[in-house]
Amino acid sequence: MGGLLARGGHEVRLLARGPHLDALRRGGLQVRSKQLGDFAPTVSATDDPAELGANDLVVLSVKMYDFAPAAEAAKQALAPDGQALTLQNGLDAPDELAGVVGRERVLVGTIAGEFTILEPGIVGHLTPQHVATISPLDGGVTPRLDTLAETMKISGLNVSIVEDGMRALWQKACGLIPFATITAAAECNLGEFMGQPASRDLWEALLAEIIAVGNACGYDLHQPVAGWRAFAQRGIETSPAFTSSLARDLQAGRRTELEWLTGKIVRLSVEKSVPAPVHRALYGVLKIKEAQRSS
Repeated sequence: MGGLLARGGHEVRLLARGPHLDALRRGGLQVRSKQLGDFAPTVSATDDPAELGANDLVVLSVKMYDFAPAAEAAKQALAPDGQALTLQNGLDAPDELAGVVGRERVLVGTIAGEFTILEPGIVGHLTPQHVATISPLDGGVTPRLDTLAETMKISGLNVSIVEDGMRALWQKACGLIPFATITAAAECNLGEFMGQPASRDLWEALLAEIIAVGNACGYDLHQPVAGWRAFAQRGIETSPAFTSSLARDLQAGRRTELEWLTGKIVRLSVEKSVPAPVHRALYGVLKIKEAQRSS
């Protein structure tokens, strides 16, 4: 997102660290996108939030295990009337950010696609499409939000405004969390689990459970789940190697977002007294795998 906005002529500053920061400082940012081509926009990068200045928009794109310090950095980097946009998987980021910068400054974002750091300084967009949404956390859609959406569209982002940001998060989570759970637990990709009747049954069980949990939380997820089923069916032909960041991170021995994905549904199922035995079982398997890979 930063790369596209920079390519669109906007001043973009990146907060980074370690080898990624070193590469950005040496050679700049490179983006390799199966949808939008390869480009190398001009950006600045630092590991010091104090050097980011006062910004109209701060986009938080870290994993949830790094979210707390990122939220503090966002607070430091916001202009007095600036807004902060969450782009995290799961359901927790908007309220956590609101506790730091104030609810009126939070924008809820979702983005669907496969993105990763291919190597330091090089960001890969591995799917030939992406879809993004932005929403206010509280209140209605404003002219300012309309302007932001138009700015993103002109820069090449396939973004739309939706009125209810938390509903948008649930609509993404109801497919993402079962998909991440099964691909991580089985260490497989979309084509592999969709190609086995037994694992497709497992996928359907996970979808049924998250529909029930979502319903208990006030969200009817039948229609978005139907959309995820259609996506998975198309993906057998178009993107069979598609997998989840949870699966990739687990296999590589990196920290994972398990607690904010599968773990979140397990905890909500207890809170709402809605059985979710398949999520619970695979969560237990994934905790074992996580401990093995990190030891």
